[in-house]
Amino acid sequence: MEVDFRQALDIWNATLQHIMTEKPALANFAYNKYQFYNMFFRNAVKVKGGDHLEGHITLQSEGNASHAGIWDQDTLVKKNIGRKYTMPWRQAKGGMLWNLMETSLNSGAEKIYDTLEQQYESAIKDIIDEVYLAILTGQTSANDVTRPYSVFSWLPFGTASSTGGWTGYSGHYNDGNGASAATFDRGGIASSSTNNANWASYFADHAGNLDETLLTYVDRAIRKLNFQAPMIPKTVGEMNGNIDFSLHTNDNVISKLNTFYSKSDDNMGYNRDSHWGTPTIKSIPLAYVDILDTARTSVYGTDPVLGLNHASIKPVIHQDWNFQEIDGKDPNRSVVLQKIIYLRYQIFAWNPRFAGFLISQHPSS
Repeated sequence: MEVDFRQALDIWNATLQHIMTEKPALANFAYNKYQFYNMFFRNAVKVKGGDHLEGHITLQSEGNASHAGIWDQDTLVKKNIGRKYTMPWRQAKGGMLWNLMETSLNSGAEKIYDTLEQQYESAIKDIIDEVYLAILTGQTSANDVTRPYSVFSWLPFGTASSTGGWTGYSGHYNDGNGASAATFDRGGIASSSTNNANWASYFADHAGNLDETLLTYVDRAIRKLNFQAPMIPKTVGEMNGNIDFSLHTNDNVISKLNTFYSKSDDNMGYNRDSHWGTPTIKSIPLAYVDILDTARTSVYGTDPVLGLNHASIKPVIHQDWNFQEIDGKDPNRSVVLQKIIYLRYQIFAWNPRFAGFLISQHPSS
């Protein structure tokens, strides 16, 4: 019996590895609500080693270029224009456990596969739920050392009543304090209108006007983001793939725009499908993100429209901890085994100025 039990346990472990290979956590997760997760993580960058994510970026100019006569003197200067960014890794984990006695009772290949597939999918769903929420809400305070930067850490709200501009200078903690939320320097680089202004992101305040005002602001943001990017001599990992621009928002914005579109169309009776589905702006669909239904005035304001340039803002995953599975044993139950799944990652924008934009109702509006 001992040999048979060990063989069953080997089959159990091998089956789990097969399931993880067939259904990797970074592939399209089989739930519609994870559309944002699927789109965002498909371009994840994997890097090897390092205590932190770090590198160098050029945000200013030394001013050494000019037109000159052929006998003019050289007036070159050398400024300290390089900036170093640094970010800590964050870890998310989930897992599953089973009883060795139940393993011996369910030792048939089909039973093992069915049981493990259910447990694995449940474990992955739990960890993705946790990551999905974290990448859209971020840290709660400076003492929060478990959650990563959120997408809105890189694309925060900026100046109230702005019709569009690069005023997102700092990330905001998800502390519930609205416009008074505590802020932090993204990647350790301070930014303001007079200092490292190229590290800012684009923001506009629609002030609750979900009509032609919103459409005008989104139209302008898409147009403006085609220029004014900083120079990046060094990045974390390789930036492969094509530029993929996407728009994301909540149920209220989609509903209001559908109604607005239908009332604006004299041919509504012949084009119902054009306006009661997924609205588009410049042929880009506004994808629904359920988490954004909750107004978080300290993070992204109310009724946000999020534009992302996936070539510039991506999840960065530590290669050794890419949904890595680890064996464990319950110290208080000798017949219970554990499988812990770890994801070590961070959200990083190589270029906040060109990473995308946020258009929402500012907490002060």
